[in-house]
Amino acid sequence: MSTIPNADPKALYAQTVTETSARIARGEVTHEQVLESQLGRIAAREPSVHAFKWHDADNVRAQLAAVSARPGKLPLAGIAIGIKDIIDTADMPTEYGSAAFVGNRPGKDAAIVTQLKAAGALMMGKTVTTEFASQFAGPTVNPHNFAHTPGGSSSGSAAAVADGMVALALGTQTAGSTIRPAAYCGIVGFKATRGKISLEGVNPLASTLDTMGWFGRSVEDVKLLASVLLGPSSVGEKSGTIRIGWFPGPEAQQADADAREALERAKQSLSKHGVEFVNVELPPKDFIALGESNRMIMSYEMSRFYEKLYRNKAPLGDLTVAMIEFGLQITAEQFKAEREHAERCRQMFAQATKGLDAVLTLASPGEAPLTENGTGSPMFNRTWTTIGVPCLGLPFGKGDQGLPLAVQFVAAEGQDHQLLALGSKIEALLAQA
Repeated sequence: MSTIPNADPKALYAQTVTETSARIARGEVTHEQVLESQLGRIAAREPSVHAFKWHDADNVRAQLAAVSARPGKLPLAGIAIGIKDIIDTADMPTEYGSAAFVGNRPGKDAAIVTQLKAAGALMMGKTVTTEFASQFAGPTVNPHNFAHTPGGSSSGSAAAVADGMVALALGTQTAGSTIRPAAYCGIVGFKATRGKISLEGVNPLASTLDTMGWFGRSVEDVKLLASVLLGPSSVGEKSGTIRIGWFPGPEAQQADADAREALERAKQSLSKHGVEFVNVELPPKDFIALGESNRMIMSYEMSRFYEKLYRNKAPLGDLTVAMIEFGLQITAEQFKAEREHAERCRQMFAQATKGLDAVLTLASPGEAPLTENGTGSPMFNRTWTTIGVPCLGLPFGKGDQGLPLAVQFVAAEGQDHQLLALGSKIEALLAQA
C-alpha cells in the first residue's frame, strides 16, 4: 500500500477503500465520516496541490444522502471517485483541460460515469488533465514535492489519490497517461485492455489508442473498481509457480540508474519468493519503433479531430498547437503503415509471452521531473498502449531525490482480471522486500 505525504496515518482519508469498507461493515465508522475526512483533506491541501478543476463539497454530501436512501446493496456505495476532466458529466462542468471549453456542460454523462453512479459511487469532482489529455499541462503538482510534476495526462487524478483526497480516481491512457503519473505519485495505476471499457462520452485524443485506466493506493482497491467496470472476476487463486517474463526493454539504458536498480531489486525479491523469471525475446528494432508508431497515430488522429478548433484560432496551448500542426502533415498512407506495424507487434508479443502470467518491465524513466521540464516521458508505456494490452504499475521504493519509483507488469490482451489477481500477490511479496 502506498503512503500519503504529510498525512495523519490514523485519519480515515489515509486508509484504503478496503480498510474503510471493513470498518464500516463492523460499525466502527460511517460513510459520512469517511467522506468528511476526505473533504477536510481537500480543503487543507487543494490550494497547494491543485488536483481538481471542479469540486463542490456540498454537492458530494448531497450525492451521499441520495445513495444512502437507495435500497439494496451497491458495490461502490458511498465511495467517492475523482473523474478526469475529459470524461463527460452532465451535472458538473467538463472542460477537457482547455481554455477553448471553459464552462462547457455536456448534455449527458459518459457511459462510465453512468456505470459508476448505478453502482452507488459518488463523483468527488473533476480532476485536472492536460489539454485534451495530451501535453499542455494544468496546475497540478506532485504531492510528494510541489516542485515536481505528478505526470500527465491524468495529473489531477493521480495527485488526488496520492494525497488522500480520494481513494480512487479515473484516468485514461493514450501513451503513458495512467501508469506514468501513478509511478511519479507512488500509487497503483491500472490500464485496461483497449476496447474493454466503453469510451462513449470520453473526449478523444486518438481513438485507435485511447484506453480507460484508474488509480488506487492498493491493488485490492483497484480490483474493486475493476469488478464494476470490467464485470465480476471469475479468476481464482493461481496454483503452481508464477512465471514472469523479464523485459527491461531495448530502451532501458535511457532510464535513470535508480529506476533500473529498482527493477532489478523487484526481480530479485520476487525470485526469492519462488517466482520464475523467463527472458522475453522481442525484436528490438520493431519494438523501439512502436514509440514512433504511437506518436504518429496519436498526432494523426488528434490533428483531424481538433483541426476545426485550430483553424478557427481557438485558445489552445502551444504544445497542443504544435502537435496538431505536426499531425496535419502525416499522410493517410503513413498512418496506415504505423497501424499495421502496431498490429504485427501485438501478434509478436502474444506469441512471445505464451505460458507467462505477466511481463515485468519499467514503469517510467525514473523519478518525477521538475514541473518546468514537463510531465515526463512515456517511453516505457507507449509500447504497451500501442499494442492494446493491460498494464499494472506498482510503487516500489524511492529514487535518489526521495521521490517514488515504480515497476510495471504487462499481461496478454484481455487478461485484465488475471493481471489484477496476480498484482495482489506481487504487491504483498514486494512489500517484504
